[in-house]
Order: sequence, then C-alpha cells, then structure tokens
Amino acid sequence: MNQHLYRFAYAILRPFYALFYPARVDGLENIPAEGAFILCCNHCNARDPFYLAVRQPRRYLHFMAKADLFKRKLVGRFITAVGGFPVDRGHSDLSAVRTALQLLKDGHCMAIFPQGTRVKDNHPTPMLDGVSMIALRSGAPVIPAYIGGPYRLFRRTQVSFGKPVSFEGLPSRVDSATLDLATRRIEDAVWSLRKPV
Repeated sequence: MNQHLYRFAYAILRPFYALFYPARVDGLENIPAEGAFILCCNHCNARDPFYLAVRQPRRYLHFMAKADLFKRKLVGRFITAVGGFPVDRGHSDLSAVRTALQLLKDGHCMAIFPQGTRVKDNHPTPMLDGVSMIALRSGAPVIPAYIGGPYRLFRRTQVSFGKPVSFEGLPSRVDSATLDLATRRIEDAVWSLRKPV
C-alpha cells in the first residue's frame, strides 16, 4: 500500500462526501486501534469502499476488489496502490485467500463485502462463505458494518460499526458446515445494524 496516496485520496474524499453525501456514523469505538481485523459490510453501491474508508479514520483498509477492475491498467494500479487486491468472484480464488491471510498475519485490517456483488435496493441477500474461511483460519476478529444506502445527494446515510462477531461454540473442525454457521453469524451481525428509516 502507498500510504501517501491513501492519505491524499482520503483528504480529498472526506470533505467531498461530508458535503454531498453526509453520514450519520455510530459504533466507531468498535474499530480496533491496532492489530488485524476483518471489516464485513453490506454492498449497495460502487462507492462503498471509499465511503467506508473515510467514515472510519482510525485505520488503513485493504479491500478485496473484483478481478475485472484490474484489467484496466490505470484503475488497477490505483486500486493496488491504495491497498486493494483482486479476487475472482466466480471461483475459489486461493491467491486472494493467501493475500488476505498474509495481510492479517502482518497485523493489517481488510474490508470485505461478502454478498459478492452490489445489491442496489439494499435488501438482505445471502453472504458467501469465503470471509468465514479467512476469519476462522486467521483468527482475526470480524467487525460487522452496515451502510444504509442508497446514497442521496445532501441526505445523511447511516454507517454503523458493530461489536466483533462471536464464533464461540462453533465446531473446531473447519468444514463446510462450520463455515456455513460462521457465515450466518456474520450475516446476522451485519443486518442487525440496520435502523428504521
């Protein structure tokens, strides 16, 4: 990650979003001040990664981004420079998993949108098991997050960060059944952050 570029982009985007797409943020105290963690959030718009990054000023976030974005050289270079890395959403992408595990092992934090694709009307959809595998194999805490889109010009958007997801009581063997149970807990934690409009 190029931290200078990250901070430069942050310095531009934070006042831009504060003016045009303000937010009502709660739960910032749940973002760890140090150490690895995984931020799991719903996904309703292409701007979600940037919006999420500027709404939690404590940490640099590394994002999984769909591999197609990296086919455009300038876009791919920018995403890589600000801490993004590609994931092939249609397959079991072991390279992306290894990258995620190494980032967490090194004490970094990463953000994942486990729905796997944008859901514009923001209704709950099933989340994928990849994040559970990364969480259980790394041991990193999972912090649920929720963005209350769709974004509306000059209208406040809800951004909430929850307490770490508990995996207590799950089987020690990480098989498909365990991953499914862990994913359901992450789902429940993310959607529980929604507030009445």
